[in-house]
Amino acid sequence: MNIELGKNIDAREIESRIQEFWDNNAFWDNDVKSAKQPFCVMMPPPNVTGNLHMGHALDNVLTDIICRYKRMDGFDVLWQPGTDHASIATQLLVERDLSKRGINPRSLSQEELLKTAWDWKHDKGGQIINQLHILGVTPVWVRERFTMDDGLSNAVNKLFVKMYSEGLIYREKRLVNWCPKQQTSVSDLEVETREEKGKFYYFNYPLTNGGFVQIATTRPETLFGDKAIAIHPENEKLKHLIGKRAIIPMTDIEIPIIADEHADPEKGTGAVKITPAHDFDDWEVGKRHNLEPLCILTPDAKMNENVPEKYRGLDRFKARELAVADITAAGLMVKIEDKTIPTPYSERGGVVVEPYLTDQWFVDAKKLSVPAIEAVESGKIKFMPDHRYNLFMAWMKDIRQWPISRQLWWGHKIPAWYDKDGKIYVAENEEDAIAQSGGKKLTRDNDVLDTWFSSSLWPFSTLGWPEETAELNKYYPTDLLYTAADIIFFWVARMVMMGIYVMGDVPFRTVNFHGIVRDSAGQKMSKTKGNGTDPLVVVEKFGADSLRYWVATAPIGTDMRYSDDEVKRGSKLLTKLWNASKYVLMNLSNWEPEQDNFVHNENRFIEDRWILSELNKTIIDVRRCLDKYDNYNARAAIDSFFYDVLCDQYLEFIKDRFWSPEKYSSDSLQSAQWTLWEVLRAVLGLYAPFIPFLTEELWNKIYKKYESGETLHLTNYPKARAEYDTDVSQMQIALDILKQVRGLRTERKIGNGAKLAELIINSSVPEILHGVIKSGARAATVVLKENTNIDFTVIQ
Repeated sequence: MNIELGKNIDAREIESRIQEFWDNNAFWDNDVKSAKQPFCVMMPPPNVTGNLHMGHALDNVLTDIICRYKRMDGFDVLWQPGTDHASIATQLLVERDLSKRGINPRSLSQEELLKTAWDWKHDKGGQIINQLHILGVTPVWVRERFTMDDGLSNAVNKLFVKMYSEGLIYREKRLVNWCPKQQTSVSDLEVETREEKGKFYYFNYPLTNGGFVQIATTRPETLFGDKAIAIHPENEKLKHLIGKRAIIPMTDIEIPIIADEHADPEKGTGAVKITPAHDFDDWEVGKRHNLEPLCILTPDAKMNENVPEKYRGLDRFKARELAVADITAAGLMVKIEDKTIPTPYSERGGVVVEPYLTDQWFVDAKKLSVPAIEAVESGKIKFMPDHRYNLFMAWMKDIRQWPISRQLWWGHKIPAWYDKDGKIYVAENEEDAIAQSGGKKLTRDNDVLDTWFSSSLWPFSTLGWPEETAELNKYYPTDLLYTAADIIFFWVARMVMMGIYVMGDVPFRTVNFHGIVRDSAGQKMSKTKGNGTDPLVVVEKFGADSLRYWVATAPIGTDMRYSDDEVKRGSKLLTKLWNASKYVLMNLSNWEPEQDNFVHNENRFIEDRWILSELNKTIIDVRRCLDKYDNYNARAAIDSFFYDVLCDQYLEFIKDRFWSPEKYSSDSLQSAQWTLWEVLRAVLGLYAPFIPFLTEELWNKIYKKYESGETLHLTNYPKARAEYDTDVSQMQIALDILKQVRGLRTERKIGNGAKLAELIINSSVPEILHGVIKSGARAATVVLKENTNIDFTVIQ
């Protein structure tokens, strides 16, 4: 064969050309009618307006490695792609874009806003999917879904109605986390706590019969919503005040002093102001004592009509300043202490969250969690790494009700309608709701659903539910999910609950939580720190294969430190593989892999049989790792074989046969050539899921015309071959001798590349090993002596 490879690799040219070839073919499509064993994974749907970041690279490259392996191993692979409408994130971007164009979003009708958002989605929405193509990932692109497409919206409505009818979704007035900037409720998981410098204010409430009771608070402006003061019933110092009445400062409003164990005698003053409408703990106290909550804030966190006139309309923090000044002026302030205070912030809005009393829709997560906990405890889902199991279970066993309504305009509209008396009619569409009401005029609920509600349906809605589809029957439950640990509660737990509730089975068998990407100093990458790395820039610099290789260098669940030098390891592998292939081709010139020159394994040189035996061990090890989704150790095993066994040892062992062919029979040369041919092919197959572009390129140039099929990635993944297992135990003698030679070279400061004049070894060494020892040691001759230690002389 006369095949030439260029001197250097142009990674981006190769990748762009091969990606275009893949895109023009349907290589990755599943076949629901196939008798092959199914393997299904779900793509965590990226935000429709997002750009590719390192987290997406991890999710998708790690998944792609396994999907490519399974496809080559004979499975019918369905990797389901799609994007998420991302209510808050998308609405923020659309409103920001409108503002930049001089349009006030609040001046537009809801219909106009929705049209703008859909236009945005159609214009920007595909960019992240296009960017994923650059990484060479292989979902079934023709099945791409969007969480607000017609089919998924139908699934959302149908499930909402079903859950409402069974009491698992309900509406009530209760305290929620409220983002004043977005003016919407947010779940506990959408709140991030920041440690901030703040103050504790100690001041007195006058008692109606004389005297004072002292409280401490971080939020004195909320005193206008106070409904009681609580004291622990066993607080010896203060319990005599229980049953008396206090007066809220700056008002003439009296409130009771009640006994409740919520008031810790060891904290603060031992007396606690109870503001049920503005504190979650106080809300629970209020329920125990039938206290009527009083909301004192507007939706944008200004003081409302339930406060003294001078405070009305003030921002909450300005109201705090005024309250402190008024309390001090009244002579009621005792002291002010500086404290570090855990402060809740809206993750998306970036402002301090307020506990806020409002009518909201909730999912009874406590009920849904029971079968989910049982399923995980029984081992129906495996978490990788194992310690994520404990994290998952701790949260599930302490789960709160899930507020699912959001006061936004972008998202799935809640399928509920109201008559003029406020009666609720829940239905899949307005026509059914009107029929329920007996023909009344109805108004639809204006809220939308939490993004994570529709996302929690992803594993079965994308397969066709609520219809009974062939895909749903074949591919559910799915097999694997790769995702980040930071959405274990947002998404994973909710998919488990919904999957069991709707389908009667878990949504996936294994969840593999990868770590996060940090910068070279170990800091978490973030936009605010400015230390993020754009994966597309990395691809342009080093190629997608290099980035993919780097992604597979972290053990399961561990964080990764990004640096250019780390990605260059992938570039070095590509160069090494390219050069090794060139070396093989150089020694296969004027040779063809034809049956009439085939050398059976038992007739090959021991070093040839040895590397084939090592190849078998490697294939078994790699398959074992990939079968349990351990990309890291699979990649490490291939590297070890390629670098250490093939390049560092075997290619040295056979050089003499190619450099001095006159000393060998034609069969000995054929033995090496067949072995090189088979080993390189296996190496390309083993590496194919990890570095798909270069392996495809080399397979196309070297092997394609000798095999059937259009792409390496639909050929069979390498399997261990029985004929490769022969007795090569004597090779260990040669390997030990060569190790001693390397040690002597180091001791005598003689480089490994320097040729030896002669190598002296013990005469007891079997003759079958003399050739491999000579080549491996780079010796001109091998001298046999009885009862001697290894020694050598160097060519001067």
